Amino acid sequence: MGSNAGRMNHASHLMAWLGGGLTSMTPFVCGWTLVFGGIATPVRVWPGNLIVEAMVGAILAISGTTLGGFWWCAAGGHDLRRGHLLAWLLAAWGVAGCLGFLAPWIYWTGSGLLVLGLAFGWLAAWRRRRGVACSSDGVEKMGWNGVFFGLILALSVTSDCLVLSKMEASPAAALALVLVRLLTQGIIVTLLWYGLHLFESWSPPATRWLGGGMLCLMLVGLAAEIGMNLLWGKGLILFFGELVVGGKFDLLRAMEGGNVKFSLGNALQLAALAVLVLGIYLGSGWLSRRIGLRLRPRSLLLAAAAVWLLLFLEQRAEVHWLDRGGHWLQRRSLLVHLCPSNSAPGWVSFSVKFREQLRPAAWSMPCKPDVHLFIVETFRADALCPEKMPFLSHWRDTECQPLQATFSASNATHMSWFALLSGKPAVFWERERQVQRPALLLDILHAAGYRNELRSASIFDYAEMDTTNFGHGEATDDMFNKRVNPNSWLPDASECDRLVREHWQQSVLIRPAGATFRLMAVESPHFPYYWAKSFTPPLADYYRSAMLPLHPSERDVQLVKNRYVNSVAWTDGLLRDYITYLKEHERYDDAMIVITGDHGEEFQEHGFWFHATGLTREQTAVPLLVKWPKNVGPGAPVAQASHLDIVPSILEVLGCPAEQLLGFAGRSLLHGGDATVLLTTHFASHNCEGMHWRRNGYEAAFSWANIWVPGMPDRLWLERLTGPDGDLRFATPEAAEAALHRYFPDAFERWFTRFQQDHAPS
Repeated sequence: MGSNAGRMNHASHLMAWLGGGLTSMTPFVCGWTLVFGGIATPVRVWPGNLIVEAMVGAILAISGTTLGGFWWCAAGGHDLRRGHLLAWLLAAWGVAGCLGFLAPWIYWTGSGLLVLGLAFGWLAAWRRRRGVACSSDGVEKMGWNGVFFGLILALSVTSDCLVLSKMEASPAAALALVLVRLLTQGIIVTLLWYGLHLFESWSPPATRWLGGGMLCLMLVGLAAEIGMNLLWGKGLILFFGELVVGGKFDLLRAMEGGNVKFSLGNALQLAALAVLVLGIYLGSGWLSRRIGLRLRPRSLLLAAAAVWLLLFLEQRAEVHWLDRGGHWLQRRSLLVHLCPSNSAPGWVSFSVKFREQLRPAAWSMPCKPDVHLFIVETFRADALCPEKMPFLSHWRDTECQPLQATFSASNATHMSWFALLSGKPAVFWERERQVQRPALLLDILHAAGYRNELRSASIFDYAEMDTTNFGHGEATDDMFNKRVNPNSWLPDASECDRLVREHWQQSVLIRPAGATFRLMAVESPHFPYYWAKSFTPPLADYYRSAMLPLHPSERDVQLVKNRYVNSVAWTDGLLRDYITYLKEHERYDDAMIVITGDHGEEFQEHGFWFHATGLTREQTAVPLLVKWPKNVGPGAPVAQASHLDIVPSILEVLGCPAEQLLGFAGRSLLHGGDATVLLTTHFASHNCEGMHWRRNGYEAAFSWANIWVPGMPDRLWLERLTGPDGDLRFATPEAAEAALHRYFPDAFERWFTRFQQDHAPS
């Protein structure tokens, strides 16, 4: 009988523990939004980000299980007459909540009563001075793994302070940031230890190892965050965030898009890593015991409160010795802040509404020339020079419109393609991704009787590029890419590019001239920068490994650049074949030809490799070459142009009335002139800048809350305004706004229906 009672007692403890965890996780699992004082706060702060979701879920689960175990052990749950039944009912309540069987008002009412009952139960148990069955009283000093927590603290502060390498901060701002992060992480690690103490005190014995497991995962995550920041300029959290498409995490699709394969060797490396981390945890525990590290849990809480008070005073004092720009630089550089801010964001903040782009009304198209659009993967503007791409450079200088400074619309492939084909800024991408309809250019051309042909050596469904830009094929007549019969494609990207070219040549031969839109994606310059085996690269000395160095020397960087130069040299020949073929078959003069890159690439200019880390010029300055039909002429000179200008330029060639083109974010390039260009992204781990305006050497950079989540912000702020002589600083928000109007007079009306200064704090 006693044995059965003991087993029942342990089972009921487990049910109370489990029920508390499931109950606390219900709002997270169901994706609810909490509203307090008119402020809506989603429980899932970054839907689809594996790391952030795991952290939020773990915090809720540990808190709930600890409360459930506390009720059973310390609040008299195990002594109640019907305590066992209540424990099982709590578990059932948590399961029902996570499965979505509880309406929010039922959940909150019932959970409120549960918490109230827990409080009364604890008071009753305390008055009866009952012993605590599952925990020490927290008064005596207890042993703790202080060495491991010291390691966690050191890595946390190091990870936070890595942002100093990503921003140009004054010495005062840098010192303040280091101090603030040391105090902040000290509080977090202290509370983490105390939370682990409570978790192990109130949890069933068989589950207490989970606390140590969480700490081991935290150690791995912090090490990965630091390593990835050093290697790629983006940490683990942002890396996984960038694999999210509208709240959906798809690692396999992202690996396929990046040509990354998982192998048995990778699995063995992960197993070795797990053994190493476990060894560090157990070894640090042994060392802590040898040193004799012991602490009173309640004393540690008092220490955390004292550190928080220091942090609060430091944050208030910063207002007096840091200007608005320096204070905000610190606030926006890191995700976690334990003190409320009394500063407004940026130099000046605005309430905004982006201008909706109306579809032009149908018009008569007496002339329907062929349109060829070539999108070259990872195409830096400085790659287009006679030394690297002799054919394309000569073609640009002799047969294309003179365009001086040219930019992509974003710094990531799927967002740039969207802007190229829709004429809309990349902030509209998330909304159009959900709609799943053909992009504006394809839709208009199809309705006018054009045949739309799309070809790529890669895949179109990475980041849902297919449904976002092409819908479900309603406006597409021929789609040729690696997703079609994937086994028939060669593994080498350059050989696949040649296959795409041959498919395109066949189409040109069998189709009459006119009324065909052909989009070709050239994949060879994508990392690791390919060229055909039969091609002799111009630079024999180049980087040969697919793993780029963590701390590259100047020679390492040059070797990687040499590999890229070899790839674009091969691409130059490929594009020469395309253009020469049109000339040889008398399909060149009357056609419109556009060649551009989807984005650029960084080669350690700002301490990073690759792209999709920020709107730096290395990532967004791309070639843009436009050859107009012969009857149109060469086009007038243009000071700066971008992807957003391509759709209105093509539509003007087709006869779209000028007044209908005024609603576009871009403008037709045919008539030349000077206008501000717009670039937007949510891939902004480099400096948290999500929007740039550029004109005549001036650059305005903006940010907004939750910049890593795709969508259109309704409030943004000016992070910096840079001119030919460096960053401009402002005494007042009004001075900053006046500078924007002075240097970018055409930006406000073109892109916004509302752009008003606001004064709300961050």
